[in-house]
Amino acid sequence: MTDGDFRSRALVPAGAGPTTSRTARLRTLVATLAVLGMVATACGRSDDDPTASGDDATGEPTESTAPPTSPAGPAAGEFGDLGQVCGPAPAGATLTASDTGVTETSIQVGTIADPGFAGRPGLNQELFDSAEAFTKWCNDAGGINGREIDLKERDSKFTEHQARIIDACDEGDFMLVGGLGVIDDQGQSERLACGLPSISSATNPAAVEADLAIMPVPSDLGSLSIGDLHWLAEKFPEATQKIGFLTASMAVTITSAAKTKEAMAALGWEIVYDEQFNAAGEASWRGYVEGLKSAGVRGVIWGADPTNLAAVLNAMAEIEYHPDFVRAGGNSYDPVLIAEAGKAADGTYLMASNYPFLDPDIAKENLATQQYLDIMAEYSPGGKIANLGVQGFSAWLLFAKAATACGADLTRDCVWESADAIPDWTGGGLHARQDLANGRASQCFVEIEVKDGEFMLSDIPTNEGVFNCDPKNSIDLEGDFGEERSVRIPRSLPIRSRRTALSDRSEPSR
Repeated sequence: MTDGDFRSRALVPAGAGPTTSRTARLRTLVATLAVLGMVATACGRSDDDPTASGDDATGEPTESTAPPTSPAGPAAGEFGDLGQVCGPAPAGATLTASDTGVTETSIQVGTIADPGFAGRPGLNQELFDSAEAFTKWCNDAGGINGREIDLKERDSKFTEHQARIIDACDEGDFMLVGGLGVIDDQGQSERLACGLPSISSATNPAAVEADLAIMPVPSDLGSLSIGDLHWLAEKFPEATQKIGFLTASMAVTITSAAKTKEAMAALGWEIVYDEQFNAAGEASWRGYVEGLKSAGVRGVIWGADPTNLAAVLNAMAEIEYHPDFVRAGGNSYDPVLIAEAGKAADGTYLMASNYPFLDPDIAKENLATQQYLDIMAEYSPGGKIANLGVQGFSAWLLFAKAATACGADLTRDCVWESADAIPDWTGGGLHARQDLANGRASQCFVEIEVKDGEFMLSDIPTNEGVFNCDPKNSIDLEGDFGEERSVRIPRSLPIRSRRTALSDRSEPSR
């Protein structure tokens, strides 16, 4: 399939996906996660037959025999372009209880999410769904060098992140993998003091910059991905001098907007309107959209969730206000935007890092994306498919790849050093190339737009599949966006030594 073929096809049929009443208003706490999208919420599912997962072995593989190959796809334990990530013990290997959470037969690994939050049941459930699917798939292939993953789902229920970190330490988790807690600035001192590494997503500055943490898709405080800004400037040059911001009144989204403003200033863009709104939504958006129109805004920068974005776009349509573009985050790659706004969403542009997964016809053109959908369908039927879930799955792949490289002598230090030594990461092809070596914002992006009430791939120049990758696509920032709030220790120290140093230097979490 050529790039032209990609661009000519809608990513999701008009009107597809779940419907949500435009009058529904989430409470402030409920809205917080949706707006972190900044970390993501997009739903979709493949309808294809799930036969390409590679898990068709008819018996337990022996230590000296490679896992069998499925005629329909990769061998058991292989994923995307990563090759083997899970499998039986090497021939002749002797497995021992080599570190915290590791026995001769198992590895205890924790995942944090917030589905038990009473204000929004199921919050970030996709992280648990991805964790369950990955661990079952991996264990069926032989586990990590013959050790099965013993998954501990640690529900932080929005406000209990610190308590779940303490549980993970007290109960002996080997690592935390593939999770995210909304209030993840809490508990970092405890995590570092017990030497518990994390390969997960993060939102708050204290967690983003914390030691002993690797993000599969880095959220760097000192740099920003701006590839779409360059492209929008070429497409709508006059609009860059008439920019308006609409930002949810929350620390995470305000910080994100501040980073974007610094980048825009460096590019010579002019901001003529800048307002914040209740993160739970507004009873009426009329005043905001009239303000944008009166200010002559031609490019709107949206900083919140897709449900509220749909309400704003409908309010714009009601007063016949049509800016040149509305820019939103990858979290708005969600069927709810189309279901709620329809053609009123036309002219909305989304910069994303994940390979598009809403359209089965496009998903099947990418081995990793189709394999992820197949694994989810087989091992977590009915599980949620979403941007954050894809990132969680990528984190599990990173963990498994690094742990497998350690062989029989599995230790936190070895996994950490192996993962930390990987310079570029795509999750086997699930998402754009990420700079893990430096933790910088990615230089690669894919652009998605709404046209005729459907998601479409934008006609951007591409040089890595559907992605545009160029050094100019990220920019270094000068502002202080929270880097000084975290405790860090030189990476040359082993984890046990780092644990002592961190315990001495860290202050109790609030």
